[in-house]
Amino acid sequence: MDQTTKTHIRNLISDLAQTQPKVLDYPVQELAASRWMSGSYDNFIVQIELLHHRNEAVIYSCLARDGSGPLKTPFLTMLMLEDTIAYAQAPYGICSGAATVTMFRFIDLADMTATKLAQIIANFTNLNAVIFADYLDHNVPSSLYQQVDLV
Repeated sequence: MDQTTKTHIRNLISDLAQTQPKVLDYPVQELAASRWMSGSYDNFIVQIELLHHRNEAVIYSCLARDGSGPLKTPFLTMLMLEDTIAYAQAPYGICSGAATVTMFRFIDLADMTATKLAQIIANFTNLNAVIFADYLDHNVPSSLYQQVDLV
């Protein structure tokens, strides 16, 4: 990833963290220099991690299959620790192991704006509410996936 894009994305996400656009249910928080999260341990944690090749990031969410909830394990660590098969479906993929299931999407950062990234995070969170609700030991609030129009 070129330094200009990396700096642009870090500034853009820092701005999202400070302003929390209305479309986001949870604030964006920095976990490391190239990794951020949004969400709640009660429902879903959506993470964004810069990939240091090309101008891409990966957005992902990982849940325990036993119903204990979301995990903050880094995406790449999860791939190495689990016996997983990644199905590279477009635009989303799923890694399913014995203990966890992870949904991910690669994001092209070229020409990324704060509004566009906030919408990507919101849509991904909404998709989590639909796909991963069965893995939580409680009902997901319907407000989580009714707030944003996915059309």
